[in-house]
Amino acid sequence: MIGPIIFMVLLGVMVVLPAFTGWKWSQKKEQFVRMGATILGGQAIATPVMGFIAFSAERAHDESPFKSVIIYASMALVISIMTFAILEIKKTHRGT
Repeated sequence: MIGPIIFMVLLGVMVVLPAFTGWKWSQKKEQFVRMGATILGGQAIATPVMGFIAFSAERAHDESPFKSVIIYASMALVISIMTFAILEIKKTHRGT
């Protein structure tokens, strides 16, 4: 039971750190650009790694690797958007 929890924590770390880096690099740009950089940063590592894992491992005949990649990419997208929202809230509090 501990395996899925560790996997989700690993996915979170794989997404949050690059998303934070993307946001930090585009901090002086407008909000739309910051959001795009955060989302692209979060997807940069997670989606290719999940694709590699899904397509390279042996799987059951009823399992779709493309579906697995889509599910994990969408989880990474949600984590990236949450990271963006948290960083923007922190930035707004510092500005006032």
